[in-house]
Amino acid sequence: MILAITYNPDEKDIIQSFHNINFFKIYNIEKNTIIDSSLVRTDGQGHCALAGILRRIGVNAMICKELDEDALISLSELGIRVYSGVEGICDEAARNFAEDINKFKESTVSI
Repeated sequence: MILAITYNPDEKDIIQSFHNINFFKIYNIEKNTIIDSSLVRTDGQGHCALAGILRRIGVNAMICKELDEDALISLSELGIRVYSGVEGICDEAARNFAEDINKFKESTVSI
């Protein structure tokens, strides 16, 4: 599984909003373990472009603090599961997600 988290490189935490972010931290997860991680710079594009970037990378799931309905629809249409309302340090959130995805509530919308 490939997990993306909205990322603030200065604070190493999950950034407030999906819209116009500059970085995602990408985690490759296998058998409940993070295999590796990397940063992807987005240049602050809008949510439709960001969803496309994540799909091209092969992202299966995304964690963020906040997400509007349009962004959730864009991601859902591309088959990317979204877990919003998550706060804290990115690496800790990714580790918790890898260990037990059931601790996270998937955000859904009717499309």
